[in-house]
Amino acid sequence: MKQEKRWIALFYVLVSLWIISVASTLDQWIFGITPLVDTNINLFYITLPLLSIYLFYFFVSIFIFCIYLLGYNKVKNYQMRKITESRKHLKLYPGNEKIFQSFDVSTRNRNYAFNDLCSIIIPSRNEENVIGNTVRHCLLQTYQNIEVIVICHNCDDRTFYEAQVQDSRVKAVDFRTKATGKGVALNEGVKMANGKYILILDSDAMLSRDFIETAIPLFDDNYAAVQGRYVPSNRDYNFVTKLLALEGDLWSTSYMTARSLLSKEVFLGGTGYIIRTDILSEVGDFTNHLVDDFELSCRLLKKKHKIAFAPLSIDYDEKPPTFDIMIRQRARWAKGFLSLLKKRVLRPSDILGNIYWLGPLATLSSLLILVIAAYNAIYNILFGYYPYLYAFVPLHLWFLLIGSIMSMQCLVLVKQYGMLKGLKRAAYLPAYNLFSIYAFAALLKALFVRSWQNTKTLHGFVTDKEREQIESVERKV
Repeated sequence: MKQEKRWIALFYVLVSLWIISVASTLDQWIFGITPLVDTNINLFYITLPLLSIYLFYFFVSIFIFCIYLLGYNKVKNYQMRKITESRKHLKLYPGNEKIFQSFDVSTRNRNYAFNDLCSIIIPSRNEENVIGNTVRHCLLQTYQNIEVIVICHNCDDRTFYEAQVQDSRVKAVDFRTKATGKGVALNEGVKMANGKYILILDSDAMLSRDFIETAIPLFDDNYAAVQGRYVPSNRDYNFVTKLLALEGDLWSTSYMTARSLLSKEVFLGGTGYIIRTDILSEVGDFTNHLVDDFELSCRLLKKKHKIAFAPLSIDYDEKPPTFDIMIRQRARWAKGFLSLLKKRVLRPSDILGNIYWLGPLATLSSLLILVIAAYNAIYNILFGYYPYLYAFVPLHLWFLLIGSIMSMQCLVLVKQYGMLKGLKRAAYLPAYNLFSIYAFAALLKALFVRSWQNTKTLHGFVTDKEREQIESVERKV
């Protein structure tokens, strides 16, 4: 934890720089002050490309939000239609095996034949606080033909013992290796799996009870994998989880909806997804990459496999409750994306995918703009003039841009949660948009991440009230 303090301090420094820059500009605007500028140093043509990259990604965000608002119902209705079609052939409840046997061979052999085994693989390292609850939630699936494989990888706590839930469908393995990393544990789980389908689940997750039942019908359209929707399990744990939950609300569902509508090529999110076992084997199983989900997605898409988004299949995931855990997790993700910049991992025709993949460049551009603007503002405060010219967005236009993005964010939240709850959560948008500066600190820390070692995300930060609320919703399924 101590080693994260410098990055947390950097986050606060960057927030302070942003506040100074905005406050200085507002002061001049309010009092009608025309600042003096030393025109001998002109950084306009150096900073213009940086500003252009920032604005480009800004409008891409607006575009994604628009696609989500206009197309989410279409994606949801598509999944509902596939579920309805499948249930005409087979009800997914125990005791209906005789109904299935009464179908002719052509019907039974379709991809939505629900007698196929689904193997749930849960890679775990030192997860004694959550693993038992996660396994027990898996066993509540309305889809009964499952096996749960828990790979307790190099654990030095009670994870292995807590994972041994008394059910014949559960297999817990005390897996010891010199190597570390999620990919190592996942591949061990794949070796043990017997299912036609494999469901990848993080040890902190809780699946909606009908997750498998509602996701598998999508395979009938020859999808290679199906990614569920993320819903925060610990939104109200503290202020940090509220803001990270808001981040998930805004970007996860919106982006997966946009890719689903535009290309049928959704990126896998690391947990809460089902993949066909034969196709996973075809592309070479898992690699021990820092962003194994994105890296696997790229291999699938390059092989022209399709990945579906299943918004009705919910994975309740836990958000980091402290800055140190959050920065460590986000830095690992950033390092993974940076390492993929060395490779051609996406097809050139995947425009939205390439834009997303190059996101770290937009973050770096924004960071440089912030530093340049802040230095200019501080210099003016100290010496009474700006030391250089640079490209910037005029204040009235900046207000328009900020108003536009926050309005779109508000609409997204209302779309997801309804008017009352959506507006209540939208009240945190000003804090969230300032909080998102943490991405700069995470990107810089990423330069010092070497491997999975010491990058593990701690779990177990869900209140009893939040868990009861989730279980209450799921009991209605």
